[in-house]
Parts: sequence; C-alpha cells; structure tokens
Amino acid sequence: MAGEDKGFLLGQASWFGSGGLPPRLPHEVEAPESWDGWRRQRLKAGLTGFLYPSAWSIFFLAAGLIPMFLNAIGNGIGMDLRLSVGLFLGAFILLWLAAVNHSLNQIEGSPVKMLAWNLFRIESILLVVLVWIMLNQPVGNLAVLAVVISIPLWLSHLVRIATLFGWPAGRWLLPIAHVNIGLSTIDDKWVSESKRWARRPLARRQIESGEISDTRMELVLFGLREGNQDFIAVHLVHPSGVILDPFVGPSIRENMLFSRLGPIFADIPSVLAVREKMGAPPVSPVVAEWPSNLIPISDQEE
Repeated sequence: MAGEDKGFLLGQASWFGSGGLPPRLPHEVEAPESWDGWRRQRLKAGLTGFLYPSAWSIFFLAAGLIPMFLNAIGNGIGMDLRLSVGLFLGAFILLWLAAVNHSLNQIEGSPVKMLAWNLFRIESILLVVLVWIMLNQPVGNLAVLAVVISIPLWLSHLVRIATLFGWPAGRWLLPIAHVNIGLSTIDDKWVSESKRWARRPLARRQIESGEISDTRMELVLFGLREGNQDFIAVHLVHPSGVILDPFVGPSIRENMLFSRLGPIFADIPSVLAVREKMGAPPVSPVVAEWPSNLIPISDQEE
C-alpha cells in the first residue's frame, strides 16, 4: 500500500508510457521560496486521451469534405449531402466531446465551462455560415471556398484543445495541522467561501485578462484529505476548467506540439507572468509534517 501512496504526488506510471514514473520532468521547476513546504501533485493530463478521438476526427473530416468538394466542382459521387455535412460536423463534435470527457474526469472539472470555452468563439459563427453554404449552395465556387476554409477552421479547434491538454496538469499541496487556516484574514484579492477548512473550495481569486494571459483565470484554495492527513491545495484554473501547473519552466512552450499557433488559440498563460503574479500563498496555516508514505523516495534521500 505504501508503494502506491508514493504516486500521490508523482502520479501514475501509466501517464508517462513505458519510461516509468519520473521523479522530475524536464519542464518542472521549484516553486518560489515563499512556497516553502508546498509540494507539486501531478494530475492526469488530457493529451493522451485526446489522441484517439483526434484520429477519428480526421477520418470524419475527410469523409465529409471529400464528397462535398467533388460535388462542388461538379463531379459528385452520389453521396447524400446531408450525410456529408453530418460527417463534417462530426469531426468537430468528436473534438468537443473528447474535451468534455476530460473535464468529467478532472478535479472540479466543469463540462459547461469546457463547452463554453470551445463554442463561445467567433469561429463558431463561421462554422454555422459554412454549414449553411454547404447545404444551400452545394455547387460552385462558393461551395469550394467553404470546403477550403473548413480545414483551417477544424485545425484551429484541434490546436486549441491539444495545446491546452499539453500544458502540465498539477496543483500545489500543503499538509495542515489545524482546521483554522486563516481564512478570516485572507488577502482582499481573495473571496472566501468558508470560515474554516473543509473538503471543498475554500476561497477564490480572479486573475484579470492581461495579467498572466489574454483571458481571465482563477486561483482556487481547495481543501482535501488523503488518508488521515488534511491538506490545502492551490489550483490555477483555466477558463475551460482545466487545472494548470503554475510553476513550470519556459521550455514548456518550446516543446508543445504547436509551439507557434498553440499559445495564440489556447489562451495558455505566460510562464514568467504566472510566477510573478502568483505571489505568496494566500494563507499561513499551522503546518503539519508531510506523511512519509506520501513523499517520493527520491525526495526522502535528499
């Protein structure tokens, strides 16, 4: 049982393929000195689970667009237009459903936030216009243009979700010795949701657009228990509801699948800005010792 507890912070070996459970990943950096005693808990990233629906999405996209393109240039293969459009839309829906499925399996995940992040965009209006053209003017130059524009539109959704899921998922934990963690005196940037510790969100802080990214984000102080030990955690929450590790190195952007387009589409934060704006922990509770069965062996040897 103790061996399984080591993965409480490091995560599960299956998340990292055949390489096992690494004590330190290349992008992981230490928190600022003011976070002394806090430890990173890795959470399962969504990128691995996104590969399978992405592959099927490519198939649906091709199965829908190729017949529509042939029909638009006057060489249709007799495939029902509604079926072609349905397959085309299915390519987008698969990407959205994969994102929603990840949110359902995440701590504090919100399918509503995830759907809103994917759908409440100017690109959604463009998608509606393209579908209208495909259904009402299926032959001619306008139809060809609609098919051509559809490809980068689909790619923007793929890049957006894959880049978000490629950012390391994680939160920072501190063991506490008393349920009174100082919520009554929390900084006025935070909005307290509880008077004392509980296993739920305890306080929230809004990070306005432009501070660490081009969109608003949120910090959440969260209570949890593992075994007989109580903890507080700090979550950096993306607008989609995904929890992002706030303390990563600048190399994370260089190693992304879509290092140039990704940051534009995915609303991911600036590494340096996060480190600056996070500041010190929001509360200073009475700290308990870390349970030895939860500390990775590599840390104990240091």
